[in-house]
Amino acid sequence: MTKKKLNEIKTTLNFLRNGRNATEQMTEEACLEVYGISKAQALKNMDSSIAKYERELQRTEHPLEGIDKKVYEIAAKHLILVAERGDLETRHCDREDFIEVSVWGLEAALKEAYEAGRKSK
Repeated sequence: MTKKKLNEIKTTLNFLRNGRNATEQMTEEACLEVYGISKAQALKNMDSSIAKYERELQRTEHPLEGIDKKVYEIAAKHLILVAERGDLETRHCDREDFIEVSVWGLEAALKEAYEAGRKSK
């Protein structure tokens, strides 16, 4: 990836973090007026976007290779990442500590990971 693209990712990430900080300071009414959605939903959307760009930055600065890359791609395709849904500190709730994943989604991820591992040997 080019240095220009890396700088674009970092700039966008900083912009999103600043926007999130500003949104935290807003009233519920101001959020509804500016975003057209509740403050909680706006913060959740921003957290999701921030997590996406943080993952992209991580992959850019420390690219995965070989089987590690394949397993990551499988997990991203089949499973919800903690970064996307938020952790206990960002959600202020522990009732969602166990992520709901369909049995067939988990089965597909395991089969695909098994095949990737088998082919890498």
